[in-house]
Amino acid sequence: MGAVRMSLVQIRGLKKHFDAVRAVDGVDLAIDQGEFLVILGPSGCGKTTLMRMIAGLEKPTAGHIAIDGADVTDLPPRKRGVSMVFQSYALYPHMNVFNNIAFPLRARRREKKLDKATIHSKVVSTARLLEIDMLLDRRPRQLSGGQRQRVAIGRAMVTQPAVLLLDEPLSNLDAKLRANARDELKDFQRSSNITAVFVTHDQIEAMGLGDRIVVMSEGKIQQIGTPQSIYDDPANEFVATFLGSPSMNILSADGFRFGFRPEHFLPKTLSDNSENSRIFQYYVKRVEYLGSDRLVYGYVRGRDSDLTLAKVPSNVRVSLNIEEDYEFAVHHSDLKYFDASTGRRIERQNLQEAV
Repeated sequence: MGAVRMSLVQIRGLKKHFDAVRAVDGVDLAIDQGEFLVILGPSGCGKTTLMRMIAGLEKPTAGHIAIDGADVTDLPPRKRGVSMVFQSYALYPHMNVFNNIAFPLRARRREKKLDKATIHSKVVSTARLLEIDMLLDRRPRQLSGGQRQRVAIGRAMVTQPAVLLLDEPLSNLDAKLRANARDELKDFQRSSNITAVFVTHDQIEAMGLGDRIVVMSEGKIQQIGTPQSIYDDPANEFVATFLGSPSMNILSADGFRFGFRPEHFLPKTLSDNSENSRIFQYYVKRVEYLGSDRLVYGYVRGRDSDLTLAKVPSNVRVSLNIEEDYEFAVHHSDLKYFDASTGRRIERQNLQEAV
């Protein structure tokens, strides 16, 4: 059996209202020691407000936050044992890398009784961990985007916080650098065993980084789970359609709705067991060639108002001509069912109750 993780951060009934706007509306969440937790959701869902309340930058309307067993709901940020990396990095342009990383230590020098030698040692060891110790004399303008990100993380890490909070820190990087930065960030978090909370609207970042993902919408948590469990077993229609690129196909039926992912929607001739599959008559409207895949746009006959996508590997030799009908199949285990009125997931055996 693996080691049992202890919850480092406990959030109970947390709310933040701005007049009539319920930015965060009753969140319960436990974050484990050493966990990389990702909070994912669209703009305006409350994810950044939730992080800012953990950091102490926003005062909750209601609810409680505890870190390492101590109630910190009313404590200022500097007394919470957390550090935050902002989207803009917020580095001081007139300071070199060493002084940027050292800044929070110097700000607390008297409180923490830190001498110059201790500060120097902490800065250098943090820079080495992040592999930026050769950049300590440079100014931010002399650094690449990825290097600036590591400096910002180093400045947050040097105080040895209990929790590292990251507010979309990769959004300013280009696509290639972002992929490398994700890999570096995950390796760093694992090697340091720090508890990290990462906010993003990017599902690729969430799926690639998170030990667990918290999916939010309209101030509420929709689902918490591992990347695979959330992708394979969405709790509701919002989660099903928010994760995945392209997103899950959703079709209406009598009294319920059902969905399937484009990669599970394949020509019947490719189905290894058509007896356990549902067969659809599929009209192909358009085909896009995307290198490793063909993205097929069309309509399921009888549901011609709902554009339906199929994702067919390009190395599969099957002809798909536009403006023609084909039999496509989805395995029953890949079909997901949702209540038509609430959007909540329902099991296939309970469909009669939902009708």
